Amino acid sequence: MLDRACHKFVDWMKQDALPFWAKAAIDPDGGVFEFLNMDGTPINDIKRRVRVQARYTYTFAHASHLGWYDGRAESDHAWKYLLGPGSAGSENFSGAGYKGCAHLLNPDGSLHDNLRDTYAQAFVILAGAWRYMAFKDQHALSIANQTLEFLDQNLKADNGGWLEGVPASLPRRQNPHMHMFEALMSLYDATKDPTALERAGEIFNLFKTVFFDPERGLLLEYFDADWTPLDGGGPVEPGHMMEWVWLLREYEKRSGVDVDSYANVLYASAKRTGFSKQTGLLYDGVGLDGSIGSASFRIWPQLELIKAAIAQAKAGQDVQDDISNTINVLFDTYFNVDIKGGWADQFDENAQMISTNMPTSTAYHMLCAVAEVDAYLAA
Repeated sequence: MLDRACHKFVDWMKQDALPFWAKAAIDPDGGVFEFLNMDGTPINDIKRRVRVQARYTYTFAHASHLGWYDGRAESDHAWKYLLGPGSAGSENFSGAGYKGCAHLLNPDGSLHDNLRDTYAQAFVILAGAWRYMAFKDQHALSIANQTLEFLDQNLKADNGGWLEGVPASLPRRQNPHMHMFEALMSLYDATKDPTALERAGEIFNLFKTVFFDPERGLLLEYFDADWTPLDGGGPVEPGHMMEWVWLLREYEKRSGVDVDSYANVLYASAKRTGFSKQTGLLYDGVGLDGSIGSASFRIWPQLELIKAAIAQAKAGQDVQDDISNTINVLFDTYFNVDIKGGWADQFDENAQMISTNMPTSTAYHMLCAVAEVDAYLAA
């Protein structure tokens, strides 16, 4: 049953999802569309988050690296837009080199919000590292390194981690650091530079001392400037807890550091507090007291559950059923749409679809999850 579900998921990605998103998401005038309608047509009259361009760049670089799809042209298309219109406003920042991507563009590609958001820069680093691994793109690797330098020069905090962006804002969040953790490990994979893994280790220490609540086994999300949890640090997101489980196991694989005491607790807590037995899905958000803060279910937390379950299974935990069960639920719900290779984004607790569009940003979660499934099958 597990093998059948896994093979079905991988085949769907290769045969349906990648070919569909390679064409439907591309804006011939530059970059990729933020959303598609449920009939697969683009929504082009809304602002664009530049990080979506980076995510799409990564998706087709990784797919190319795996040999699943020749996505060089698609990755190039989004990357060119990111480095062009997506990096507008750099004249407002001092220093040499690349000065990060902007936050938002207008539908016509003009600059809307010049914020240099740490969260977005993490995806520039991720995309650059994967373009180097997939295509030996030295310039992309240079952009990844320059982005990290920009963050360190402009956003590094004295008390650990980075500020939210330029200009700085509150609350501080674990989320940008989680994605920097991922990006730095990809940068290490691309270069084998031990400094990148050491930098990832700094974020692991921040996780241990700030983000992780050992008493409740929760991942705290929101903080004041001094890393004091803001309003207790919640609400919490089960999807992020699962994402950290996978990332911790990835860090363990590269560093040799034992993460059992964190990964096992986070996984169990996310299942205990954030899992609906009625739907077989992870909630979008829950309160610190376990109350259901958002009785809805986006697709990306389910993809992170699959990744976390695979990582835990590889570590000897008996969670294989979570892999096959979640994949089967995906096909019964989110993939049960008219467009082959498309997906619904969100359901309510009565299994009714809430979403009216397909976010292009989800392709990043999807590709990464299916890559983990494929590697698990191979092992």
